[in-house]
Amino acid sequence: MRKRKKNFWIWTGLILILSAGLCWAEEKKTKDFEAYTLGEIVVSGDKVRETTVIAEVTAEDIAATNSKTVAEALTYAPGVKVTMGRKNEPNVSIRNFDQSQALVLIDGVPYYETNFGKLDLNQIPTDNVARIEVIKGGASVLYGANALAGVINIITRQASEKPFTSATAEFSENNTYRLSATHGMKKGIWSWWLNASFLDSDGWNLSDDFKPKKGTLVKSPGGRSQVIFEDGGKRDNSDVTSKNFWAKFGAAPMKDSEFFVNFHYLNRDKGSPASTDSNTVFLTRPAFSTAFVRIQNYEDWGLDLDGRHRLNDQWNLKAKLFYHHHNDDYVSFSDASLSKQIAVSRFEDYIMGGSFFADYQPVKWNNLRLSLHFKEDDHKERDDAYLPFAESKSYTGSLGLEDEFTLVKNLSLVGGISYDWFDVNQAQKNVTAAGTGNFVRQISNPTPNTSEFNPMIGLNYQVADMTKLFGSAARKSRFPTLQQLYSTRGGNPNLSSETSINYTLGIDQALAKIGQLELALFYYDVSNLISRDAPGPLGSYLNYGYASRTGLEFGVSVYPLAGLLLRGDYTYIESKNLSSGRVSDDVTFSPQHKLDLGVQYIVPQVKTKLDLIGLYVGEAFSQLPTPQNPNLATLKTGDYFVTNFKVTQPILKWFEVYVAVNNIFDINYEPEFGFPAPGRTFWGGVTGKF
Repeated sequence: MRKRKKNFWIWTGLILILSAGLCWAEEKKTKDFEAYTLGEIVVSGDKVRETTVIAEVTAEDIAATNSKTVAEALTYAPGVKVTMGRKNEPNVSIRNFDQSQALVLIDGVPYYETNFGKLDLNQIPTDNVARIEVIKGGASVLYGANALAGVINIITRQASEKPFTSATAEFSENNTYRLSATHGMKKGIWSWWLNASFLDSDGWNLSDDFKPKKGTLVKSPGGRSQVIFEDGGKRDNSDVTSKNFWAKFGAAPMKDSEFFVNFHYLNRDKGSPASTDSNTVFLTRPAFSTAFVRIQNYEDWGLDLDGRHRLNDQWNLKAKLFYHHHNDDYVSFSDASLSKQIAVSRFEDYIMGGSFFADYQPVKWNNLRLSLHFKEDDHKERDDAYLPFAESKSYTGSLGLEDEFTLVKNLSLVGGISYDWFDVNQAQKNVTAAGTGNFVRQISNPTPNTSEFNPMIGLNYQVADMTKLFGSAARKSRFPTLQQLYSTRGGNPNLSSETSINYTLGIDQALAKIGQLELALFYYDVSNLISRDAPGPLGSYLNYGYASRTGLEFGVSVYPLAGLLLRGDYTYIESKNLSSGRVSDDVTFSPQHKLDLGVQYIVPQVKTKLDLIGLYVGEAFSQLPTPQNPNLATLKTGDYFVTNFKVTQPILKWFEVYVAVNNIFDINYEPEFGFPAPGRTFWGGVTGKF
């Protein structure tokens, strides 16, 4: 506790210095920030963006939903589902594809760890986010490799024309508080944007309707027993401390050139609540536990260099260089008291590389775009501190070419192709002695390499001023992760890439001057599916089959009265695994229905903002019979509807206060089997903007 108090005062001091020391800023400007333009891969004016479905989560959406992290903000995006499971980590899925099957970017730079292919998006606070783009289906070939399900691009903030300084303090139950301060400005050719934030919490409460139940604990040695892993009230081991810092420095030496240096540091120390259903503890070295765990020093930092220069009316060039580093400690304990540590497993990763983009417009009706991505992934891991690190290295690249034609009025045609490659050139493995776990030697695993061609085509037709038709077809692929290639529990170095043919057809319709409507149909035809449920060696990853995602997305937003916004988004997805040898063609963790609702009203005169948010997610299979275990029981998570409410009141010229209630009706539900969600939660806060 003393360490946490020390961290609080250190970060409070940093935030006070940042907010108070920079309050010489000029008068407040209505537009506090701009979206970082060099963070875009395909810019908003390009027609290729209009041939598929893009869910855009804006800073205003983030404020309305009271979202503190990127994962929380994505919870309310159409076609996106967020669940919390083991390691106290969210899984963000796009149209029922796993997060590791999507390409996640921060300002166009990949964000993941190289073993499982994904990182905790609760690690990224929303204080520095301008908007989040979720590109589904036929994403542009310019994004690079591994965009099988789509792309999530988190675009950060940069300074607008006048100085801006803000400070926020927020509070909730269980000694939860959050502090944040921001300053940004432009001065001559220079600009900068700084943000620091701190979060500390003893945890969150379960619903009052939560009923404790006995789950299965498997100890080795020790055998199987029935225990209660969670007895209600404050969720056990749910505390968290986060420290974050962002810095952006830019220069625009001439009208058609700009250059930026971006730095971020994210550190999260968190508990990992146990599944209420089943957990394991292996006491022999190297020991491991899924039941009694802390994730310590979950740290990410990165340095990015961005540049853009327009040579002339025809040529525009952009480039990125980046280095991102990740490490975390998975600390296992022998029992729920978390007093006896039995192992510390550690990951150390870095991603280093660059991207180059060239836009060429030979005539007004034609745009030709080229992209080149190349990166090195380095992954080091050890199961406990007495073992040496086993290191793996791989290289991933992508060369993309895209052409956009607008020769016919109101009709745009986009065609593209990318060549993506993946090469593992080092894959070490630690060998330990049976029984004692003593280190014996280090061996090398096979090092596969593979490549894929991924074409796409898209069409956008403006029927009238208020109606747009669009469609696309694209082949996408995802290379296997290191976990799938080399895991001690079923790794297979002979895996091929997963591939999918993604189809989209839709209409975008303006509703006079009061709103917008969009309807899109989609279909994914997935082959070479990687799974451990395949017929064959027990628990081995195999390319064995086919899957499909068929569905529709319907969204409408209406402004019937001044100050009133009504919004609704509905997603229907039929997910099937069509592989031979399957006991069932159903798919786990794939709800058919999702509904996002929002009502916002700004009260005249007093400017009080009222936000009412509704989220419905249908039931989903959490366990299905497999070829290895055809008698396994079929289990489902129930459907749920959660309602949130927020009131925001501006005070004077510089301040606003708010009160928010998440899960107003204290619904007890499990987005992921064995992991109940928070019950009713209250937040209060104040922000000053200068």
